Amino acid sequence: MNCETIDWLNKHSGKYELSHSGMSGVFDLKEYFNKSTPGHETDLKEQIGNLHGVDAKNVVLTHGATEAFSMVLYHLHAKYNTFIVNKPEYEMIYKTPEIFGYKEGNELFVASNPNNPTGTLIKFPDTYSSCLIDETFMEFVEKLDKYRYTNGYIVNTFTKVYGGGDLRLGYIIAPDKDEAAKLEGFKGLITEDVSWINVSAGYEILKKHDELLANVKEIINSNHKVLIHEKGKLKFYGGKDPLAMPVSFVDYSGYTAEGSESVSEKLAKEGIIALPAKYFGITGPYLRVCITGKDFPEAYRALLNALEGME
Repeated sequence: MNCETIDWLNKHSGKYELSHSGMSGVFDLKEYFNKSTPGHETDLKEQIGNLHGVDAKNVVLTHGATEAFSMVLYHLHAKYNTFIVNKPEYEMIYKTPEIFGYKEGNELFVASNPNNPTGTLIKFPDTYSSCLIDETFMEFVEKLDKYRYTNGYIVNTFTKVYGGGDLRLGYIIAPDKDEAAKLEGFKGLITEDVSWINVSAGYEILKKHDELLANVKEIINSNHKVLIHEKGKLKFYGGKDPLAMPVSFVDYSGYTAEGSESVSEKLAKEGIIALPAKYFGITGPYLRVCITGKDFPEAYRALLNALEGME
């Protein structure tokens, strides 16, 4: 099993990158690395705990959301054997449980909230035993203390809101301090402590939290207006407009009946990079379009013009 999304993106690049879901390039991360000093792990956990409205002892630092997601799945496999997922969904969410041996069932609900790629808040199943929720995009639409999940684990990353892809810093919010301590126990065995340099850079970033969040929301809100009001014959998945966040799942069937993989390849040849529906676990006339770039209005016009030229 491999990550087809990453494979595809590594093979495609273009002038208009409608595939980048993080705010990369918005901030200069060197500013925060240059201020790094040892000893900020407790401080960073306090900052994260305050944002989520939880005790800092419930916070576990990781090398990003992917590692966080895997650590929780590994931890919970002694309790649960099955998982529930609603597609379309980000590839990591629906593939990683299978890597750990989970079968489809009704015990552990896994999801991104808001959903990647549709850009909408998720609907929970009627019954489940525990949940693992990736809130990577939550802060674009709600405060992080908005949602509580019974017997639930939250993972998040500095990659999206803060443009920190190169920071490799994420975290887990465990249901209580005892569960967090068990997850911390994996460090040195199946993973490592996060570098103090990265931890301290994260601490410096969160010291400017309100300013940075306001800056990215200004970009996203502006681009979101373009997405909604200048969409031509595009529609959105399920007929529901995405929230003002980095991703949307556009329905291009008003332009062509071609499959999404073929459409993505044709767009790529014109320098327009957008992911096809296949990589989100479904088929159909859908592309994930990201609105993070400052050049999004120009890129969006290029996308629409290219679709107009397809039969």
